[in-house]
Amino acid sequence: MRVLFLLLVLANVLFYAYAYVARQQSDAGSRISLLQIRPEKVKVLSGAEGRAAAVANPPDAPAPAASASSAPAVCLKWGAFAGSEVARADSAILRLGLPAAQLTRTVVDAGGYWVYIPPLKTKAEVDKRIAELKSSGVADFFVVQDATQWRNAISLGIFKSDEAAKSRLAELRGKGVTSALAERRENFLKQIAYYVREPTEPTVAKLAALQREFPGTQIQAMACPPASG
Repeated sequence: MRVLFLLLVLANVLFYAYAYVARQQSDAGSRISLLQIRPEKVKVLSGAEGRAAAVANPPDAPAPAASASSAPAVCLKWGAFAGSEVARADSAILRLGLPAAQLTRTVVDAGGYWVYIPPLKTKAEVDKRIAELKSSGVADFFVVQDATQWRNAISLGIFKSDEAAKSRLAELRGKGVTSALAERRENFLKQIAYYVREPTEPTVAKLAALQREFPGTQIQAMACPPASG
């Protein structure tokens, strides 16, 4: 009897947490807390106490079943990621071991700020500049290989804000890299976000742990986006 009553209490807590999150759009921290169940707050009642509580607080009449359109599924959104963080995030999210149907990965083109060294004419010039960067202690860069006007440019970072780009540029200047530029690019920055559908309590905890590995990203509870296709 005690075990049955505890299961009923937990089921009700989960139901009202999800129902509340679907209705509210408060800050990210409070939304996440609503999805977390705290077992220490659940009191296990004896058989007599449970029957007395049931008499004093009879359950409400069951509500009519809601249609799929009026009761959207609840998702946790985690993001956004850009640049070199995308590969790290892809690897991290796989550690959750979620079924494919429960996880959605979205890609959005957005404006961003690019810190780079303009395209060089020859491979010899590229190799020389790479050696100079390494000797100056600059390790986070890559050479653009695409057959575009930017081929042989050296990317030194892609950022979501002008302040972050200027900070990176100042850091490079301090290391003697005077040829780097920082410019705004529209539809240049690919941002990635993940949606976890109807997360369980253990999944919420695991996702929160992953989020701490990526400062600046956010976890939000919201209605799931429409299925693509």
